[in-house]
Amino acid sequence: MDAQETRTAATQRAVRLSDRSLVDTNGVPRLFVSEILARGPVLVSFTFTGCTAFCPAADIVMDDVAERLKRHNPGGVRLITLTLDPLTDTPEQLRRERAAFLHPDRTFLTGQPDDVWAVLDGLGVEGGTRQDHDLAFLLIGRGGAGIRTLSGLAGAEELATLAGDLR
Repeated sequence: MDAQETRTAATQRAVRLSDRSLVDTNGVPRLFVSEILARGPVLVSFTFTGCTAFCPAADIVMDDVAERLKRHNPGGVRLITLTLDPLTDTPEQLRRERAAFLHPDRTFLTGQPDDVWAVLDGLGVEGGTRQDHDLAFLLIGRGGAGIRTLSGLAGAEELATLAGDLR
């Protein structure tokens, strides 16, 4: 299989961005659109702390992307990981189970269930605790422009390149 065959297709995604209040692992509230997306491009991944199937693999990829961007595109694209399970994933739970062990340049977000589910729904992502959940990464330009989806376990090099192009 050549390199062209292993690339993940990035597809455009229609969304309804919801400017809801989310909370980082330090308990700091952040409005999704007017604070997070308005500050510049982001690469978004999804997790829930009870996941043992796909989320740990996605975390490895995001950490690799964080290192690549730190070396080649510092300060350009922020890395956001949003919980799929706001009922369990409090800021403390996300910090203890994910953020404390992963790259410090990543921001993990949770919040009130209605707010998290509204953001997820607007992004076209299903929340919950299914171990067989879809695996996706979203590349979102400043202010929510040009959202592209990479479904499946994308490669870190490809994600870092695409994310760097958002800047």
